[in-house]
Amino acid sequence: MMQGVNGDAFVIKQWGHSALVGLIDGLGHGQWAQRAANTARRYIETHYDQPQEEIFRGTGRACRPTRGVVMAVARFDWAEEKLTFASVGNIEARFFNNFEPVKTIIRRGIVGLNAPKPVVTEHIWKPFGIMVLHSDGLKTHWRWDDFPKLANESATAVAQGLFTGIGKR
Repeated sequence: MMQGVNGDAFVIKQWGHSALVGLIDGLGHGQWAQRAANTARRYIETHYDQPQEEIFRGTGRACRPTRGVVMAVARFDWAEEKLTFASVGNIEARFFNNFEPVKTIIRRGIVGLNAPKPVVTEHIWKPFGIMVLHSDGLKTHWRWDDFPKLANESATAVAQGLFTGIGKR
C-alpha cells in the first residue's frame, strides 16, 4: 500500500556567515511519522541559532507527544571554515572532497523518547566540501566515486541521482 505522506523533513537556515542544515525522520510511516517530523522541523526552524545541544533538547521536549524522530544537524560557519555536527539515530552522514576527514559520533536513540545527549563534533570545512545526509531510504553501502556525473551538479540533482541509483524500493 502506498502512503500519501511520510515522516521525512529537512531544515535549511542561512544567516550572516552561517548556515544550519538538518535532516529529520519521524518514526514509523504515514501521518504519525509526518506529525513527528513536522513538529521537530518547526522547533528547529524557530531555534536554528541556538547551540546544537539546545536544539536537540528542545526538539526532544517538543516531540514528546509524538512518536519521536531521529535527526542530524550540521552548522556551517563560512568565516571560520568550521562545521559542527550532531546526530541521534540512524541518519547517515557522508562527507566528501573536504580538506580533513570528518568523523562523527553516532548516538542511537529517539529524540522525544529515550535520546541520549548528542555529541557535537567540530571540523574544518572548506567551501568545496560535500555533505550528504540521508535516512533509511537509501542503501548504506555506496561511495561518492560511484556517481562521477553528480560532482558538479546542484544539490537537487545530486539528491535525485542518489535516490535513482541507490534508493530502496
